[in-house]
Amino acid sequence: MSKKNLKKFAAVTLATSMAFGSTMMVFAEGEGDTTTSSAGVAEGTGSYEGGEMKYPTLQVTLPTIPAGTYDYIADPNGLIKATNNEKYTSATFSGDTGIFFETSENTYSEKSAAQTVTNENAQDIDVTVKLEQKTAGDAIVKYAESAEFESDDTENKLYLAITDDATTNAKAAALTSTGAATITTTVAGVPDNYEPGYNSTDDKYEYVKKGDADLSDWNDCSFILTGAVNTKATWGDDVKFPEIKVTWSYKEHKDSVFSASSVSATANTLTVTDAAVTIKKVTVVRTDGTQVVWTAGNQFTFANGKLTFKTGALGANAGNSLNIELSTGVTETIAIQ
Repeated sequence: MSKKNLKKFAAVTLATSMAFGSTMMVFAEGEGDTTTSSAGVAEGTGSYEGGEMKYPTLQVTLPTIPAGTYDYIADPNGLIKATNNEKYTSATFSGDTGIFFETSENTYSEKSAAQTVTNENAQDIDVTVKLEQKTAGDAIVKYAESAEFESDDTENKLYLAITDDATTNAKAAALTSTGAATITTTVAGVPDNYEPGYNSTDDKYEYVKKGDADLSDWNDCSFILTGAVNTKATWGDDVKFPEIKVTWSYKEHKDSVFSASSVSATANTLTVTDAAVTIKKVTVVRTDGTQVVWTAGNQFTFANGKLTFKTGALGANAGNSLNIELSTGVTETIAIQ
């Protein structure tokens, strides 16, 4: 081989060797890497902030009623006025119904001092006040349905009632010989007095009450007792008048599925306004607290959205109430008149 050809052969061999060596080097580097790179790869977890935000649990403070608020004086013979309050020194009496409650120290009226419930919640509430006889008076004392007595009425009648004392369309319910007098009124909540917040203790979102400076006025309701006695009747000595009991209660307001809030022997059918609702149980709640479960087919029937009561069963329970348990799990109370 000539020297010239030898130089060409050597150049080609060197170039081939360099190329092949370079290829082998890259191949060896890739083949020898046994680790997994984390570059460009990450994992993440998902968290859930919670469902629909809720308002705080309903809280209502019932009135603390001072002792003696519902004590009453019956003076059908006008003895207090005739003696210029000689028995009640320095006291002031107003009204001419013959019944007096002490509204403040040494101040008496036919109306008791008003007691108030304020609804400081977002939810609406139903406030119920029940007036009932605790101990019966003498047999001659009969309950009246009104504070007005006919001119020829000479029976020994007593009128005692619970009322909201509104100037127009006042609610009132009078105590009767067959049962308690009950009034229920709905007091609206104020959702705007609450704002979204976070409870770090329980780790949840919930509505919280705004600061005092940002609060709108809350809604409330008030009730009083009032009374009258028939001054045209003959009232002898040592007449015993009934002792009474007044109970305040509340619950969250729920729209009724019934067409009326009471039934009677002359209006004995209720319409259920929600076609999906059925009747599970009907219980009579007597004024003495005892309860009796009524049987479908005997005391009532339910068909095609109509709940119908036997008039005889209603008549025998006038003044009591019905607890009606619905298929929704809600129990509604219906008065028997």
